[in-house]
Amino acid sequence: MDFTIGDVALRTGLTERTLRYYEELGLLSPARDAAGRRRYDADTLDRLSRIRLHRDLGTPLVEIDVDADGLAALARRHLADLDDRLAALARRRERARAVDERLQMGENVSPTALLDLLAGLGDESLRPTRRITLLVYRDLAAAHAWLVEVFGFAAGELTVHEGVVVHGEVFAGDGAIWLHPESGDYGLASPRSTGGFATACLAVHVDDVDQHHDRVRAVSGVEVLGAPVDQPYGLREYSVRDLEGHLWSFQQPIDDA
Repeated sequence: MDFTIGDVALRTGLTERTLRYYEELGLLSPARDAAGRRRYDADTLDRLSRIRLHRDLGTPLVEIDVDADGLAALARRHLADLDDRLAALARRRERARAVDERLQMGENVSPTALLDLLAGLGDESLRPTRRITLLVYRDLAAAHAWLVEVFGFAAGELTVHEGVVVHGEVFAGDGAIWLHPESGDYGLASPRSTGGFATACLAVHVDDVDQHHDRVRAVSGVEVLGAPVDQPYGLREYSVRDLEGHLWSFQQPIDDA
């Protein structure tokens, strides 16, 4: 299927002027139809994707070699770059949180102490930069499919060893969730194996908690523990149990509701 320059501009957020400029630089050369109109086919869109990834990685336009790297390699580099940025933002957020906490408690923070906190003095190599949640399931493949279909999480990989799924991943916003098999050695068990008792609850923020609730409730057999309710701590939320009994809370800040 081919697209016009207007279609591409609308779907990518790029201006038609920018797309034409890429042509002037020799980075793109879309085909033309009988009327002379540009037609963007799969190969041209692949090249455009590589150009945009290069730009996101900070490569100047004049230095972009579209043919040097395949799309998969560029996507991997882009992901690594984003992970580095997220780690840096996590460190900055922690510094800002520490300042805010002291100020909210009414402490008299001296200018020197404030600058020290904002500068992040200390061993930042020991500061956490990313969290990964691990949940235990009996049936990893079924849990993976359920979390994607019912909760709308993004599907990650399933690792199979000797015909058995031994690891799974899903993504909820900026957080990764690893699906782990039960293990007697480490005392890891699914709520399904503990008589329904869960030892933890996961909270996930969504853009529209009522819409998410309606989506989940429409799935047959899902145990939804009530409709969304405004809580005194500033969140509108509802709770639900997944297919093996893990308790989840889906939330939205009331100011955004």
